[in-house]
Formats: sequence, C-alpha cells, structure tokens
Amino acid sequence: MKIPPGQIERFLRSPDAKTPVVLIYGPDEGLVRERSAALVKAVLEDPNDPFRMSDLSADQIKGDPAMLVDEARALCLMGGRRVVRVRQAGDSLRVACKALLELKAIDALIVLESSDLGRSSSLRKLVEQAPNAAAVPCYRDEGRDLGNLIDRLLKERGIRPDSETRTYLIEHLGGDRAVTRAELDKLALFVDASPETPKTIGIGDVTDVVGDSAAIGLDDLAHATTLGDIKAVDRCLNRLLGEGQAPVRLIRTLLNHVTRLYRLALLIDRGETVDRAIGQARPPIHFRRKQDVKTALRRWDRLRLRGAQAKLLSAEMACKTSGQPDRLLCREALFSLCRSAALPQRRA
Repeated sequence: MKIPPGQIERFLRSPDAKTPVVLIYGPDEGLVRERSAALVKAVLEDPNDPFRMSDLSADQIKGDPAMLVDEARALCLMGGRRVVRVRQAGDSLRVACKALLELKAIDALIVLESSDLGRSSSLRKLVEQAPNAAAVPCYRDEGRDLGNLIDRLLKERGIRPDSETRTYLIEHLGGDRAVTRAELDKLALFVDASPETPKTIGIGDVTDVVGDSAAIGLDDLAHATTLGDIKAVDRCLNRLLGEGQAPVRLIRTLLNHVTRLYRLALLIDRGETVDRAIGQARPPIHFRRKQDVKTALRRWDRLRLRGAQAKLLSAEMACKTSGQPDRLLCREALFSLCRSAALPQRRA
C-alpha cells in the first residue's frame, strides 16, 4: 500500500507490524535518508547495534538474491526485533523482494531506500500492491509545504526572519531536505542564534551564507522555457550543465515537453477546453504543473509548437554532427524558444 502524505509522519513514529517491508523512495535523497532513519529509530534505540541492525547494498543482494530472505529470517540472539536496511534499492531487486513478500511471516523490519521511482517501476508496483508492505514517497519540499518547513526549522533554531528574508530562503532552499537543514544550521551558527537566544535577521544576514539549493531539474527547465521565463531558464541551465547533464539530453527533454503540449493543442483545436484537454493527458499532468501547462497552452498554438519541435530537432542534430560547442547550441535553442514564448499570447 502507499502511505498518504498526511499519515507518513505518524507511520514513521509507529510502523505497523503488519507491514514489515517499507519502501522509502523519491527525488529528495535527504528526505529519504531522514525518513529511513526515523523508521529505524522507531524500532531500535541504538541504530548501530550490530546484533539487531543489518545494512545491505543492492549490489550485495544482486550477487546473492537469497540474502534478503535469509536476513529477514535471522533472529537476534540478544532478543528484540531486527532491522534490515537496503540502500540503493531498485527494480533489479524485484525478484528478491517478491520472494521476501511471499514469506508467511516477517519478524524483522525491512527498510528499502531508493531514489525516484516512476509509476512504471516494477519494485514500486510490487510494494504498493502487497498487503504486507508500504511505500513512502519523498518529494521535494515546494510551495506552501516548503514555507511551512522553513518556518518550523527557523523556529527550532531561534531565527526570526523578516518577510523579505523568508521569501529569499523559500526561493533558494528546498532541493534536498538534508541540504535545507544544513544551510539553516549554518545560518544559525553565523548569526549566533539558538532557541535560548533567538535572533531577528534581515536579508543581509543570509545572502552570503545560504547557498542556492532550490530544486532545479529537467522538468523545471522545460516549463520555464515554454513560459518565457528567461531568468529561470538561465538559472536551470547553469545548474544542470554544471552538474554534468548532457546538452543533448536537455534538448530532448524540452522536445518531449513541447510534443506533449502539441498533442494537447490538437485537442483544443478540435473543440476541447484547456481543462478537459489537460485532463486527458497521459501520463497525467501533476497537479502542481497544471497551471503552468494552462499558461503555456495560451502562449503556444499548434503551428508555433510545430515550429518549436523543428527547431529543437535541428539543434539536437547540430549538437551531434556540426562539431560546434554543444553547450552553446543548447543555450541558443532554448533561449530562442524562451523569447518566442514571451511574445503576446495567442490564445484567449
């Protein structure tokens, strides 16, 4: 089963013995580690207890598929429930996990840690459909959730920001829960704040201390481009290229996004409303992105989207064959589309 967002914290504090296998996954690696640690702590007073704690890697299990079942069956000679934590779990462990879930009884708590797993993930499907397992998603903190998180963490550290400073922190944090905590710890140390000695701070206290760890990914780049937000596009490009993302992959991501918009534009031209067209999208559009897609569909009609597809295909081919710097070609293509998106809106 999948644990609903509103029940996750309660589940982590008191995991149900009827669901001894828990998959914790998502794009926020810091939150995955944080929730995994909280789950382990609910069972073990000392997570370093060698008799009750077993750490495994995905590679170990792939080399010996029976290892996971053996560890789940093992008993602690000193008494107490054991915990088996598997790091970097993925679809390659589906067979081993299926054998685990078929056991009549599992006394140990099995914690599977993974990165982001899409809906098509065989491991995620296996866990969500099993009656004795639970899946806990870990998405990046955004919007109101990010604001509430930062408010809570600032209060815990005795930091009182003015409105401008709070806005700055929300804009520059959220990419990873562990990084967000570390940045606010660093800020508290810099301004010498604590719950016992709270401090009121301004924008000047944070600009040189807090790094830019906002969640920037391929999806952000695609939406920023079709919305005509050139500052966001430049920021996304700098981050993604700096992390080693291939320019061709960025172009291909945007091409997929534009193609999806084109299909929706076809539905609108056939008489569907924007809302009904978006509702028919497959895979479904995430609720956080629906407004961005609506805005993009007002800026881009079917013919302009066809032109954007041709431009991106040409840029991809140039990256592969022209011998010119692929980063430069990527920037030129995306900035050109971004400027096109900023033109007067075409749809009412």
